Amino acid sequence: MKKKTPIKVSAIIIGFAISVILAILFIASAYGGMADPANGTKFALIGMCFPLGLAATILLLATLLILRMWRMALIPIISIIISAGPVLTFFPLNISDLGELTDAEKSRSFTMLTFNVMNFEDFDNIDHERNRSVQYILDTDADIVCLQEGSANISFLENKKISSLLPELLQRYPYYTKGCNDMVLLSKYPFEDREEKVLEYSAKKVVGYDVHINRKTITIFNCHLQSIGLTMTDKELYKRLTDISDVEPHDIKDMRGNLLSKLSSAFRKRAEQAKQLRQFVDSAGTNVIVCGDFNDTPDSFSYRTAKGNDLADAYTECAFGPTITYHANRFYFKIDHILYKGCFKAVDVERGKINSSDHYPLLATFVWNE
Repeated sequence: MKKKTPIKVSAIIIGFAISVILAILFIASAYGGMADPANGTKFALIGMCFPLGLAATILLLATLLILRMWRMALIPIISIIISAGPVLTFFPLNISDLGELTDAEKSRSFTMLTFNVMNFEDFDNIDHERNRSVQYILDTDADIVCLQEGSANISFLENKKISSLLPELLQRYPYYTKGCNDMVLLSKYPFEDREEKVLEYSAKKVVGYDVHINRKTITIFNCHLQSIGLTMTDKELYKRLTDISDVEPHDIKDMRGNLLSKLSSAFRKRAEQAKQLRQFVDSAGTNVIVCGDFNDTPDSFSYRTAKGNDLADAYTECAFGPTITYHANRFYFKIDHILYKGCFKAVDVERGKINSSDHYPLLATFVWNE
């Protein structure tokens, strides 16, 4: 047997230590969302790093396999197996192609769009001839449309950004809420507002509706949970922190004082809102959809709380690979979700490519059970 040199032994020890430490941090990030932020936000902050932890773990595994360090490669493999649930929620592996729905399935299907439209402003800061967000809604022709940031302080009917397309929009969707405090529902089917509303200061963070689709009723909760509330200064600081060449010592201090404190406060508020939302879901009927801008990732406490043990995630069930739904200021996260339960099943989900807002839309197709 060939004797190992001191350098090789040291390299093995260092590699083993790195593998174990990364595995612990990765597992902590995968399950950080199980800890209630009300008791401390350290695990919630670690949970935000889950995508980076997964990427680092896969990179380490590939490196160890290339170096033929088979035994040490078991460490990242075991950490991935332990974290399989969060991994598959973030990185679903649905490889079967939906194809065309049969005529029978089409007759039992309906589509639902959730979209944070940024008050119908345009992310490009360009006044296009036709409002791109409204045009996207019309092009998708979804049966039910849940909007967040659909009206700021006024009814969306009074928003001059969409006035030219409003007649066409209302003709397509004869049932709608006028919108106040951010939330708007557009529907091809009649509905009633529900009494339950999660409130935060003057803004509604969750609004419920009972939508009647061909003699069936679905309770829909349109959500816009607590945002971080970053100022332009905070966003510039984050950009510098994500560009290593521009980081200065005072930036680290500012991060502790501003970013982390705001993140922690938002985690706590979203946790409370999610608990209220979960109570509403438990008291609702058999058929429920929870959708919208959660301002939180699939690993978070608020997502896990809202989802509970009975809701399914349309994206996890139908998509392949990870995605993001927020793209501004280098905050590349999936924070918009469609959760559901009932006598229907998600058969397709599409993340729109339109960049008229700082969020990308999600469009889901559902089919009622026979």
